[in-house]
Amino acid sequence: MLDPYLIPDTDVLQNKLGIADKDILEKAEADITYLKLLDIDAWFENKPLNYETFLEVHKYIFGDLYEWAGQIRTIDIYKEEAVLGGVSLKYGEISSIQLQIETIIDDLNQVEWTDISVEEMIPLFSDLIARLWLIHPFREGNTRTVMRFAGLFANAKGFPLNSKLLRDHASYVRKSLVLYCVDEVSEKEYFLKIMADAINDF
Repeated sequence: MLDPYLIPDTDVLQNKLGIADKDILEKAEADITYLKLLDIDAWFENKPLNYETFLEVHKYIFGDLYEWAGQIRTIDIYKEEAVLGGVSLKYGEISSIQLQIETIIDDLNQVEWTDISVEEMIPLFSDLIARLWLIHPFREGNTRTVMRFAGLFANAKGFPLNSKLLRDHASYVRKSLVLYCVDEVSEKEYFLKIMADAINDF
């Protein structure tokens, strides 16, 4: 199936910068999103913790690059994961992405986070964030969006999450999420460990 997000006859995402080289686009994306992630706390102030804000986080981070920033993907995606020997996880069904996101964010908001112990908080929060990530609602930028939303959510709920630690170890975070979300033989300890470090670091 043709991917409508790509420049025709290439594997490069259509972008506002007119870049047709994949390596150059990846470098530009890394530079631009890095700056956006540094500034997002001020932008986020007083926003509701809901589905619409979740989409806005993606738009804020990637809006300078992609016309479809902040919009749910319209195609199924398959990502070959090196830690799974090239196999892809099964990501969210297009028809129910909004409902899946709304359900998990509602679950996040139902918890009285300051009333539970850190020992209870870490696995519960980590599991909900991992489930949100597994939906992979966007064509690109899912890990950065979900993990930054997690940080913004945690700060708003009174248990600061060290987003710099997670950002500095972005590759590890993504691989640990993949391992966490494998259906039959998940290895949850890696993601739980870095989330524990990020929560306990404050």
